[in-house]
Amino acid sequence: MKKVAYNRRTGTRRRIMSRLDEDRKKIDVIDRQIAELFEKRFEIVKDVIEYKIENRLPILNSGREAEITRKNTALIQDEDIREYFKVWYEELLLLSKEYQKQIQEEQ
Repeated sequence: MKKVAYNRRTGTRRRIMSRLDEDRKKIDVIDRQIAELFEKRFEIVKDVIEYKIENRLPILNSGREAEITRKNTALIQDEDIREYFKVWYEELLLLSKEYQKQIQEEQ
């Protein structure tokens, strides 16, 4: 909620941004960055599936998937959120495989 401050000297009102509003703006910036990175990642995923199709490789490489999940989850220093990251990352990999399957079926 934004508070309104009244300036007695000038007779004007101005809004004071609350801490909640400031934090939400920070999250909005991060969300835009995540969206940009998501799009970049999937552009590369498209290149990967094209290579896999050309070389008759399967979409799933469970060894690689387990390794990158472990490696990237270990990057999270805050133990309280590490498991949340792992779930989020596994979902990202699932979406990646679904996207690859869609491209493969279109070819």
